[in-house]
Amino acid sequence: MTVDFVKPTVIFSIVGFFIPGFTAIAILAVQMFLNGLGVECTIAFELIWILSSIGALLLPFLFYRYLKWLPLEKLKTLPILLTIFNALEYVLIQSSLIPVFTNAQSLCYGNGGQNGLELVFTAWIGLPILILLSFLYNQILKNRIF
Repeated sequence: MTVDFVKPTVIFSIVGFFIPGFTAIAILAVQMFLNGLGVECTIAFELIWILSSIGALLLPFLFYRYLKWLPLEKLKTLPILLTIFNALEYVLIQSSLIPVFTNAQSLCYGNGGQNGLELVFTAWIGLPILILLSFLYNQILKNRIF
């Protein structure tokens, strides 16, 4: 059985082109939740960025490790796991790239003339990264001897 990572990821990317606003709202919801716990707004964003950066770097290695030791019987569940991986990595990349375009002060208090569209742009930057990871995972499975 052959598994293609690229085709489902390209389909996810087409959908992902239209949903960055929803994932941005999810990121803002996490920030508001942290605010509700008493964490100051700028510190909440910095905490989100640090954790999402670690997650965005760690998740591809965990998925690689899973692929490396995946039993042949579980190969049928791989498309579902790939979709979950793509969705998580998409949001993590989106969140971790936000500081490249803005800062927590601007997002929290609205100075600097920014309007939050940088959250959408960072999601779009994540889409080619997901496709490149899919090419890499295709090579990993192709080179693996079953």
